[in-house]
Amino acid sequence: MDQGSRTAAKVVVGILGGLYLIAGLGLTAFAAFLALAFNDTGSPSVTKTVLYTAAAFAIWVLLTGIGAIVVALEADEAVTAWLGGLGVLALGVVIVGAFAVWFFTKP
Repeated sequence: MDQGSRTAAKVVVGILGGLYLIAGLGLTAFAAFLALAFNDTGSPSVTKTVLYTAAAFAIWVLLTGIGAIVVALEADEAVTAWLGGLGVLALGVVIVGAFAVWFFTKP
């Protein structure tokens, strides 16, 4: 078992996971702030929907970010740490990207 490459995978996935958590939660807070600060919602029910969507998105970011870090840390093989950790992180990033595109390009 090569400890060096497994440790490298843990460090890289840990750093990327941390950056993903910061960026994803920042995007969530910024999107909710923009929607609520400029009164784009118009009604209390829409305001609730915006806040619930932001909360659900924040939970998704936390689950995928922490999940990627845990997968990398618990992997016995280096290839599992790389593929598992980066795979979970990639899934999260795709959803974050889709959310960002949807939010910032909607009419």
